Amino acid sequence: MKQLLSITVILFLTTLLLCGCATTEERAARAAAKAAKVQTALAERQFKLSINRMYPLRGGTRQLSFGYSIEVRNDSLISYLPFFGRAYSVPYGGGKALNFSERIGSYQETLKADGLHHIEIGVKNDEDTYVYFLDVYDNGKATVDVQSYERDRISFSGTMELEE
Repeated sequence: MKQLLSITVILFLTTLLLCGCATTEERAARAAAKAAKVQTALAERQFKLSINRMYPLRGGTRQLSFGYSIEVRNDSLISYLPFFGRAYSVPYGGGKALNFSERIGSYQETLKADGLHHIEIGVKNDEDTYVYFLDVYDNGKATVDVQSYERDRISFSGTMELEE
């Protein structure tokens, strides 16, 4: 009886161990598929980052619940972001701030360690000149740092929208 019980326990533990390995393999396969989608979107310059957190230069971090985003479509940048901070020289009423759609002046992508894609996007509109620094990881998470000549620097974080 004791031997039958120990065999049952060993079989049960072996089954649990094998199920755990399959789950790890599945997670690794899903992560690899997501990384491939991220790399494809970046290579085609067709991607959208949904922004959910803002880090102004002055003041505290703010959670964003509205549909803020940055979208790159080939040679255009569509920026729909909030701005909090000091503006040095802007049109009366605040101007466009970080809400515009313009042609990209410069685009440079660098692949860093651990699946980090560092992208610098230069864009100019009738109000200001901006440089967007994007750090996009293989898991789809991203940080955005926006530098402007006429406004304080501001940072954001979010995730890349990927088709399932």
